[in-house]
Amino acid sequence: MRRKQFTTFGMAGVAGLLVATLTLATAAVAQEEPFIGQPGDVGSFEAADPVLADDVMTGVIPSEQDWFLFGEPSRGGVYGWLEGGFIGNFANPGSKFNGPYNAVDRANEPMMNQVYFIGERLLPADGSVGVGARADLLYGEDFPLATSLGWETNPGPTDWNSGEYYGLAMPQLYGEVGNQDLSVKLGHFYTIVGYEGVPAVGNFFYTKSYSYMFAGPFTHWGGLASWRATENLELDGGLVNGWNGLASPFSKANFLGRARLKNDDNSLASTFAIVTGDEGNDFSPLFQPAPPLTSANRTRYSLLLEMRPSDRWEYVFHQWLGTQAEGLADGGTALWTGIDQYLYWAASDTWKWGARFEWFQDTDGTRVGLNRPSNPNHVPLPGNYYSLTLGANWVPTGNFLLRPAFRWDLFGGPQGGPPTGPRLAYNDGASWNQTTLGFDAIQRF
Repeated sequence: MRRKQFTTFGMAGVAGLLVATLTLATAAVAQEEPFIGQPGDVGSFEAADPVLADDVMTGVIPSEQDWFLFGEPSRGGVYGWLEGGFIGNFANPGSKFNGPYNAVDRANEPMMNQVYFIGERLLPADGSVGVGARADLLYGEDFPLATSLGWETNPGPTDWNSGEYYGLAMPQLYGEVGNQDLSVKLGHFYTIVGYEGVPAVGNFFYTKSYSYMFAGPFTHWGGLASWRATENLELDGGLVNGWNGLASPFSKANFLGRARLKNDDNSLASTFAIVTGDEGNDFSPLFQPAPPLTSANRTRYSLLLEMRPSDRWEYVFHQWLGTQAEGLADGGTALWTGIDQYLYWAASDTWKWGARFEWFQDTDGTRVGLNRPSNPNHVPLPGNYYSLTLGANWVPTGNFLLRPAFRWDLFGGPQGGPPTGPRLAYNDGASWNQTTLGFDAIQRF
């Protein structure tokens, strides 16, 4: 009983804190100078290179940091960030999991999500050819989605990590040669398919979309060429060893490619990315009846449409689809698809507001719920998932970001109507919807 009273008080306290924060934000917006959209401001959307879609490593924090712990880099250096937060779940699930989430998944307890270090050497920006390199190191609760098979994770007792909640991962380790217009990288790097990414500074919201958590890969091992063909067209293409793996008996060479086309002032842009090739047809022993484990084609594409009518507004439409051949017990093809929509408004150079509405259809129940072993909200959970997220970014300096947000999730049955079957997606299988309220803070160094 005491625990319930404490949780209720904690939720009320968090709600009160967030309401007060957002109220002060509104007042601050009214008092600030009008937003003028200078490069580097949080609301300018990087008019020459929109980081929200193109570079998850830069994010919405202005690239001009106020200070660097290890000295200001010129053509690279060592830098990073700390990120932690809290998600209050009004259902107070006994397992303390936010339904079937793969990321930011713990309810009603503080989380240290990312202690992130980057060491890099950039390619020359003057048009000459040079050599670059990069290594990323992540510690925190976000580590499972940054690991790869054959590197951090191996059969037997040789894993980097023994714990379930906190661990270490190296999501990037590559060298590259070329310049800003044409380059080739070899090694371990983040995927170019999708919209949201692993690094905290590359996402507007603390909580992640279903398409980020379950629809596609996070990292690759292989090679990728990047070419800025014209001022309006960018192309990427290469071969990688499947999804999230350095060594696997089921992964084969996959094609990874992307094309981005924009108009002259970057007010309109479109990006199409795809990864396709043979991959293990199921990597969750929880899915029953289990298909015979074999190597078969897995394809995921991502289509982004970006619209910026002014420096204050940006709208992003993201449609995607994934398939897995021989992914079902009867030899059929597993399918997952969905649509994400984002709307951003820059109220000033320090306050930015956003909304995300998404639909994720896990047609066969093979994707949603591939998460930590102790999470009871696991596959198969076939059906339609919807979520609405509303939040803000407060960037008082070039080094600090605060992200409060409200989120509502809803689970529907395979035909989109009321859910059916013995288990539901939230509150440890007891509820068809979920309401959360929380925040996180990022400190760059």
